Amino acid sequence: MAKFLGLIAALAVFSAWLSVVGNPHVVETVIGLVLAVIAGFWVFFKARKFGAPPK
Repeated sequence: MAKFLGLIAALAVFSAWLSVVGNPHVVETVIGLVLAVIAGFWVFFKARKFGAPPK
């Protein structure tokens, strides 16, 4: 479930970035991919920690 949420977050961030930029070139696309990867990993680790049983 955490992988799915991370993927959805990454796609949403990348889509939002492309809609803000408009007609992206290579640099804007790379920036969007970096932002998407960071957001995806952040959501993945937060969702994984949230779904873990308490210690």
